[in-house]
Parts: sequence; structure tokens; C-alpha cells
Amino acid sequence: MMEKKLSCSCGSAENCTVFACSGAADLGQASDLLARKLHKNEVRQMKCLAFVSAGITEMIDSVKDSNMLVIDGCNLDCGKKTFEKNGLNDFIHLRLTDLGFEKGKTPPTEYVIEKMYEEAIFMV
Repeated sequence: MMEKKLSCSCGSAENCTVFACSGAADLGQASDLLARKLHKNEVRQMKCLAFVSAGITEMIDSVKDSNMLVIDGCNLDCGKKTFEKNGLNDFIHLRLTDLGFEKGKTPPTEYVIEKMYEEAIFMV
């Protein structure tokens, strides 16, 4: 299948970032793979959620003016809560369970990641 290359509404993937919860469950792994696919296809720049969690001010300041997408696998919303605890409130939030995927029952296959990708590329 040919990869779709889109950019976010900012006109450049460099100003569009993506952060993934990357948790241990299947949907955590899927969130990571989805973020990596968005990065690989130059839709968004993947950034590390860990620097936000660690409160590294210089790194947080470097992304706070970007069009940020936070991907969480489930309703625990670890990525979203990490952002909010660190004063980042202007972001787009995608929860994979809201797309109909079920935690513990969604192996992160290529087909599954492609279905998630088809939803995520239009989140601007």
C-alpha cells in the first residue's frame, strides 16, 4: 500500500509534533508504532513524552508552540495527564479506545496500525 504523506495545518511537519504513551499494553505499543509511522511519513515530528514527564523545561519550551498531538492507548490518559501536569494544555488528544480499539484485545499488527493511521493523519 502506498503511504500517504500529508502535513498538518501548519504546513510543515517540523511544526507538528506527536507524543505517544508507549505503555506496556497492546494499545500502548500501538500508540508508539502509530507515532513512529506519522514521523516516518513526515506528517509529524515524533518527540519523547519522557522529557515532558521529567519536566525538562528547555525541551518543553522547544515544543510548546508546535501543533501537538498526544496519543494515548486507553482511558487512563497517561500522556494527556503528563502534559497537563507540566503546563501544556494546548494540544490535540487521541485516545485509541475512542476509535473502537480494545485494550488487551488489539494486537498491534500492520493492518491495525494502518487503520489508526488513517484516523490520525486528519487530526490537525
